[in-house]
Amino acid sequence: MELEYFVHPEKTGDCPFISEFIDYEMLVYSADMQEEGKEPKKMKVKELLSKKIIKTSWHAYWLSFEHNWFCSLGANPDNFRVRQHLLKEKSHYALDTWDLEYKFPFGWKELEGLANRADFDLKQHMEHSKVDLSIFDEEQKKKIIPYVICEPSLGVERAFLVFMFDAYNDDKERGNVVLKLHPKLAPIKAGVFPLVNKLEEDAEKVYNLLKKEFACFYDLKGSIGRRYARMDEAGTPYCITIDFQTKEDSKVTIRDRNTTKQARVDIKKLKEVISQLIKGERKFEDLN
Repeated sequence: MELEYFVHPEKTGDCPFISEFIDYEMLVYSADMQEEGKEPKKMKVKELLSKKIIKTSWHAYWLSFEHNWFCSLGANPDNFRVRQHLLKEKSHYALDTWDLEYKFPFGWKELEGLANRADFDLKQHMEHSKVDLSIFDEEQKKKIIPYVICEPSLGVERAFLVFMFDAYNDDKERGNVVLKLHPKLAPIKAGVFPLVNKLEEDAEKVYNLLKKEFACFYDLKGSIGRRYARMDEAGTPYCITIDFQTKEDSKVTIRDRNTTKQARVDIKKLKEVISQLIKGERKFEDLN
């Protein structure tokens, strides 16, 4: 996946969104650190800009944005760093290039490259196509060639590996693998179970209610513990059990994959609650 983000060549430092990340912290491995044999250091974006370690606020914004994207979807921040290309490895077209790197089991590897390509791309197109690709700046009353201030280039397969590595957990206490995928990434959002077969009709009603909104899995085979384990291994964040008490209070038991904590939720509010949990608008512990 690749994006070329164009800006005015004289406004490369005017990123209106940088305030969102000005206090954002990342593990930084600058070219100077590498050349001087220093260790990477955690630094905030405002320090990176004030010390001109990252040359433009737009480049800093995209580095922070991409780093935060992974972390906001459950990846471990401690497994990431941003590394600046050394002069000898920097591409000829780039003013500055940084890699977002991940600490794989086989070592630090590039996850995503983010290059400041300046006006190289459009100038090359113009030279070979003989077409003027400049634009007229009405404010300055002159033609300009936009800059590719940053080109985030991310491999889908590598991103998939990151989320799988960070989610995989061999839980010795439970005796099964727990795939702790972020709810937004989990392929199945909820498992629905009748506690016993005689409650199957009631469970199917709940399942039919939820499947219109979420990817759900209906399971009635084996003990409730084995059904929980199957959903843990599939990365399903929430399991919903219909029991004998459901007939009395119209509530079901919802179980959180990561903590195994349980809560009782009114069936009428179930869709809303699951939606809020998936979006992060509500914490599971607040259900009780």
